[in-house]
Parts: sequence; structure tokens; C-alpha cells
Amino acid sequence: MKMKLFFLMLVSIGLTTNTMAQNLSLSHDNGPFAPNETIYIWGDSGMYSTIYCYLHVTNNSASDMEVLMKKIEVNVLAGTENSFCWGGCYGPSVFVSPTSVAIGAAQTDLSSFSGDYWPKGQLGQSTIRYTFFDKNNVNDSVSIIVVYGSGTASVNDFETESVVTAYPNPASTFVNFSFQNYSYEPIQLMIYSATGAEVYRSVILTDNAPLSVDLSNFNSGIYYYSVFHQGQASEMKKLVVLH
Repeated sequence: MKMKLFFLMLVSIGLTTNTMAQNLSLSHDNGPFAPNETIYIWGDSGMYSTIYCYLHVTNNSASDMEVLMKKIEVNVLAGTENSFCWGGCYGPSVFVSPTSVAIGAAQTDLSSFSGDYWPKGQLGQSTIRYTFFDKNNVNDSVSIIVVYGSGTASVNDFETESVVTAYPNPASTFVNFSFQNYSYEPIQLMIYSATGAEVYRSVILTDNAPLSVDLSNFNSGIYYYSVFHQGQASEMKKLVVLH
């Protein structure tokens, strides 16, 4: 009888361990993050600045997994905004991803997630927790705490700040780029894939007229664009292409 009870206890412990197993993990290009680790990302506090957080999500289990994501604003500065991309890109009012991302067994998703933070001129820190979890088992999850810090803007007078903007964004068949406060001299517009590969480059003589770029040869996904002007590259901004 005692042996039977002992066996049942072992089975119970085994089942509990399997239920509580954490099959998701997070990393970035420089290595893995511990569960619930706090990381700090610093950027410019300019009115048009965006601070990005990129994460890789790994399914360490032997089965495919549908992964959802939730954000929690632990402490955010008044006047700032934040959003995220996961299975799509959503506005600041979305806190749980409406769609899941499929990650194969023992596979890593390298490009679906980005956290976007807009300081909008506010100096200081905002703290946001991102939690990734199995759609079919909410207890199988992993979290990370991101502290976005915004410092003194490189250009205090935003009315004279050079700005490039993409619209529509997300884009489908084409995207327009508008340029503000660039001098009348050649600049280079560059578009990069999520992995950093250059996919488009154009030399432009800015006259405040928009530039239209055909996206028919672009795959759906996340891209980044920047302008090279007077020997310096502008801040990277995100472009989402959806066909």
C-alpha cells in the first residue's frame, strides 16, 4: 500500500512539473535574457523620435506553438505613447495581441516582435512588461521588463528638425516618403529588411516633394528606413509592408 501511494506521488509530481514547464524563452542578437529580466533601452526624447525594442522568441518545446503577447504599462510618463508589433502592428490602446504567431518546435522567431516607444519630448523613464504565452496554455509564458529612457533631444527646436515620414504605414502597393527641413542638396533614402540587409537606396535632391516607392517586389514584413544627409544617418524608423 505504501509503495502504491509512493508511486502515485511520483506520478503527481511528474504531472505538475510538466504542467509548469516553461517552454518559451527570449533573446536578442547578443544572447539570451533570463525570465523576468529588466533591460534598459535609451534614446532621444525629440518630438519625432522613436525608441525601439527588438526581441527574439524561442519555442523550446517539441511541439509547434501559437504564441500570443500581452503588454503591461508598469509605469509610463504622461504624454508619451507606446505600441507593439506581434502578428501585426497595433495602436497604443491594444494590450493583448489579437492574433498569435506560430513558432515551430525548437524554432526561434527573429522578427515578429518590436516594442515602439514615443517620448514626445518627455524626459525620463517608462517601464513596460511584455509577456509571451502559449495560446493553449496561458501558464506557459515568459516575461521581460523594458525600461525606456529618453534623454535630451539632439535638436531642441523641433520646428527646424529635419524629418522624413513614410505614409501610408502599414503600406501595401506603394509608400510615399515626405521630407521636411532638408536643405536643397542630395540626400540618400535607404530601406533595410528586419535583418539589416539593404533592400532599397535612392539619391534625392530634396525639394519637399514626396517620393513614391513601389513595394511590389517587397515581401510582407517589417522594414526600416533612414536618410543619409551631410555625412550623418538619421534615426531609423519602421515601415510595415502588408500585401
